[in-house]
Amino acid sequence: LNPLLQDPGLAFHPPFLYLGYVGLSTSFSFAVAALIEGRVDAAWARWVRPWTLLAWLMLTVGIALGSWWAYYELGWGGFWFWDPVENASFMPWLISVALLHSAVVVEKREALKSWTVLLAILAFGFSLIGAFIVRSGVLTSVHAFANDPERGVYLLAITGVFMGGALLLYAARASAIQGVGVFGTVSRESALVLNNVLLAVAALVVFIGTIWPLVAELAFSRKVSVGPPFFDASFTPFFVALAAILPIGAVMPWKRARLGRIVRTIWLAAVGAFGIAAFIWVIGTGRSLLGPAGAFLGSWVILGAVSDLWARTGQERSGTLRRAIKLPVSDWGRVVAHAGLGITMIGISLLFAWEVEDIRIAREGETYSVGRYELTLADVQEVQGPNYLSTMAVFRVARNGRTVAVLRPERRIYPVAGMPTTEAAIDNGVFRDVYLVIGERQDGGGWAVRTYIKPFANWIWSGAVIMALGGALSLSDRRFRVAAGARRRAIRVAAE
Repeated sequence: LNPLLQDPGLAFHPPFLYLGYVGLSTSFSFAVAALIEGRVDAAWARWVRPWTLLAWLMLTVGIALGSWWAYYELGWGGFWFWDPVENASFMPWLISVALLHSAVVVEKREALKSWTVLLAILAFGFSLIGAFIVRSGVLTSVHAFANDPERGVYLLAITGVFMGGALLLYAARASAIQGVGVFGTVSRESALVLNNVLLAVAALVVFIGTIWPLVAELAFSRKVSVGPPFFDASFTPFFVALAAILPIGAVMPWKRARLGRIVRTIWLAAVGAFGIAAFIWVIGTGRSLLGPAGAFLGSWVILGAVSDLWARTGQERSGTLRRAIKLPVSDWGRVVAHAGLGITMIGISLLFAWEVEDIRIAREGETYSVGRYELTLADVQEVQGPNYLSTMAVFRVARNGRTVAVLRPERRIYPVAGMPTTEAAIDNGVFRDVYLVIGERQDGGGWAVRTYIKPFANWIWSGAVIMALGGALSLSDRRFRVAAGARRRAIRVAAE
């Protein structure tokens, strides 16, 4: 087994992703059945939503586990590289989010029927494309550990058959399932349409950037590389717009909304988000706009979720807690999931805005400063592991003269595999991580050492966990279950 894969996190990361892929196959099956029958209604949406939510939940956990594994195991200090294998799971995640929101419109307002069916097809299609990218090896990836080109051909054929057949069926039958719901320009439906457009375009951007190296090589015989700068510049605007409209759409009523009522519901969240952004600007001494901007958007999403919850309790002080407890579990789940997204956004923006990196040659007994911390290379030891030889460094990490951690980064050699690996040492904290990686011994003495101070890094995965908890809460709501009579009627129609 590849030494990089000899980690407990890899026992859970791939299964969760594939559970997500398989879960989306159920939504795909419902979409095909709807096209064949020419019928999409509220009962159909109630069937689709829990399966899509379960698949989204599995994908969220799988992506978070993979990101955390890359952070502490690969030793490069990052958590997301826009690698093709990473994008392979992110694309169906984006489409499944759009599908979840679109299915709500079908259930509540009998609108967006054909669009929702198309999203169900695309969500599973991107899952098949992702499996092809991971297993075929057609795209260069730092996560390519088990390529099988022959199997990739079969996966490509399966993808073509399923997607080609489903899209042909959609082209022939979509007109039979047009929505009948009518809604105003300013309404929750309109906000969810914009939500869907932004998510779909974001997924398309990721897809184009992922496959463009392959297209360029096949069409133009040129090798090109599409990396983080492209994805950061092209994906971020759509996600920023999505975060900006999310709290507004959540408090809008169905069919038609009044701007005055929206402002009265959400103004306090906007003021609070501006206050937090101003505080971040002050403590960051104006170093970067990224930190305050990201903190504003993340806080806006979180406080908007709280405003949504407050609006649903009647906005009255007396009996607020009692009414909040009686709210449907799915309402709580939505609020928790949105808050988790906001926390992740704050973590990402503050990490990129305030991260400190130091690369140097360190000698035993030497002390150096990184940010507000003093690090001392106290010792370097040779350690025999169960199936590897390790060079382990011992660093004392101090702040204001007080030791706060002792870190032991390693450089391992696996004799059987004949390859070196790095084992980062991380002192995790609520508001920062101290991240250390040791490299090779230098000819002039000393060791190559990379040190990072990563503010709010753990907020990224904490937010993902909270998102998953929100999904689990929503999934437990009894309203997701079709009434017994509706279920019997659906089964009878399917059997005819």
